[in-house]
Amino acid sequence: MNCDSPPPQPPAAACFFYAPGRWEQDIYTIPSEAALVALISQQNPPAKPRWPFENETANAMRNPSRHPGNFAGTLAVATLFPLAGHVLTQNPDFKIFTHLRGMIHSHLWTEAATSAAKVYFGRKRPFYDTVERRGEARRDDRLSFFSGHSSHAFALASYGSQLAFSELKDSPSAWLYATLLHGTATWIATSRAIDKQHNWSDVLAGAAVGSTIGYFTFQRVDNVSRSPLTVAFEPRRVSLQLKMELQ
Repeated sequence: MNCDSPPPQPPAAACFFYAPGRWEQDIYTIPSEAALVALISQQNPPAKPRWPFENETANAMRNPSRHPGNFAGTLAVATLFPLAGHVLTQNPDFKIFTHLRGMIHSHLWTEAATSAAKVYFGRKRPFYDTVERRGEARRDDRLSFFSGHSSHAFALASYGSQLAFSELKDSPSAWLYATLLHGTATWIATSRAIDKQHNWSDVLAGAAVGSTIGYFTFQRVDNVSRSPLTVAFEPRRVSLQLKMELQ
């Protein structure tokens, strides 16, 4: 080793990059994201649906919703407990709380995207015209696009599946967890269209958005969890620590 060579420098301004999973940022970003979701949710949809939904007819009958989320959602979350235990047996240093916060980020951004689309497009649910003629229409009946059940279910499935393949590699166990998570997400999503609570396009769009957000959030959190750079925020000072292994 050349002792005269300058020590390696940490990435420039790395502490200012959005880093979900790094607790020093999470204590600020998670409440900020929750506040953004609350703000978006308070907005009202337009008086008439926006393109491309402005000329739709929604004359289906309102069917009782089976709300599979109560059981299926519990099943999906319950799948994460044996997954976390399995991962910890393989890697005792696994940063479980980092990924727990990562999942919170994933669902907050999924809800922000879902709520923004709902209040912007103002799409009618499949039964809207029927209940409007009876004077029974509600605000929520004009928030069909896209499905929140679908987006959140697939955000969880996407994040959890990547975690399984990342930590358990290409093992049969990883495939089992991914199958359980995506199978449950599909069950939740399709039931919303079958019950006429959503159009099929609502369900498909929600699945695509949730999967995408879950994927990119996991990638970012996983990079943060494996990074040797730690950042500590203090009043008037930002300190950087870089762990180095010399061979």
